[in-house]
Amino acid sequence: MTWTSETSGTTAVQDAAGTALPVASRGENLRLTLGYFLPDYLRGVFRPRPRVARLVARLDHGRRGAELMRALRRRHGKGPVVVRGTSGPTLLVLDAEDARQVLAGPVEIYAVDTWEKVSGFAAVQPEALIASHGRQRTARRAFNDAVLDAGCPAHRLAGHFLRVVGEEARALLGPEAEAGLPADRVREGLDRVGRRCFLGDAAADDLEFSRLLDELLAEANWMGARRWRTARTRRLRRRMMQRQARYLCDADPRSLGGLFRTAPRGPETAPEGQVAHWFMALAPLRAAVVQTLALLATHPAHYRRAAEEVRNADRAHGAHTVPGYLAMPYLRACVREATRLWPPVANLTRRTTAETRWRSAVAPGGVNVLVPAAFHARDAERVDHAHRFAPEKWLDGTAERDWAVSPFSRGEARCSGMELALLLATGFVAEFLRGGELAVAGVRLGPKRPLPYAFDAARLRVGYRPYRTPEGA
Repeated sequence: MTWTSETSGTTAVQDAAGTALPVASRGENLRLTLGYFLPDYLRGVFRPRPRVARLVARLDHGRRGAELMRALRRRHGKGPVVVRGTSGPTLLVLDAEDARQVLAGPVEIYAVDTWEKVSGFAAVQPEALIASHGRQRTARRAFNDAVLDAGCPAHRLAGHFLRVVGEEARALLGPEAEAGLPADRVREGLDRVGRRCFLGDAAADDLEFSRLLDELLAEANWMGARRWRTARTRRLRRRMMQRQARYLCDADPRSLGGLFRTAPRGPETAPEGQVAHWFMALAPLRAAVVQTLALLATHPAHYRRAAEEVRNADRAHGAHTVPGYLAMPYLRACVREATRLWPPVANLTRRTTAETRWRSAVAPGGVNVLVPAAFHARDAERVDHAHRFAPEKWLDGTAERDWAVSPFSRGEARCSGMELALLLATGFVAEFLRGGELAVAGVRLGPKRPLPYAFDAARLRVGYRPYRTPEGA
């Protein structure tokens, strides 16, 4: 097995029989770098850089990236195509079945601890599950699965969490909401939800903890390149961990920290080292909430169905209850559909630890694999509802069966907190649908036009007006 030069001057993966994977040309690599990899990096991998994110959205980066992917597939076939990634030769997965092979494959072969994750998380939480491999990953995965109740439709603390979500969402629905809430206000409410649910009610107002974490995530965007800031980064992390320890030492039994004692652990688990990643996951949760509110407010038929479902669930089971939440499958599907349209992680990256076979070609171990999740979720050549709001596809199983649609990843690397994230996001959105009218400004969405690949959340305003009379409700 070798990496060999072809007449085009590029590199190919080749097996003993001479069958080679397709390879991007120099021009294609340049277009990918400038039009796809570089904007993603500049926007921020671990924490969005607001100004750059707004610029990338306005330049329609997602659409341009999808066009590049389709052009590569037209020229090279299903692939995967060998491209120059940020850390060496990378297999760019352009076929849905190949995406399933990667995501369904064992993490011992398709490892998640890529260079980007390890170097980025070194600044924030070097012991995080997502930057682990082998025995460390096994131990940390077992701990995360146990605390987050992975695979359970409702977390064991779901009743309390739903009440917390309801309280924090209602706190936003005052006179300010009638004038229109900026996305940052929704973010602040969800940050309080995270601190209360993860660390306990005592952490509700600990803005300093969140500020320190944001600074560390901003530094993680540089992936260790700013070595002169290493000492400062260590000080920031030490201060954040000290604040976190206050809540974990005398943990609130109604928080995730209160579940640490009963969760499986060993010498390599590093329980306190998993918490920062849960808070990091609040960013995509916040985005999903804002996006779902924007979609419902601009799609009247979906809005009416979701609002009626919330009313029926409240009548039958009571608001902020676990049975009530479980009786809202359509609203959950709306949240999941928002994450399909605008995936929280646009690219799922892996590194191979052994040879991998791709039809008749074999790639050596030690190469990177990139599944462009955002492209696959919006691949109009394969997905008939690519650019429209279609929550029903999650209810009938269409989206669930499509492994290339993977906003929370799949297989052994599937997000341990997916169900918990859906619970928090659905509960928050449900509060906006109780007893009031929802509207948004600053975005152009609707059922009669294809949905954009991105929109500038900084311009979005979420409006809420309570019903004036019982008849209106």
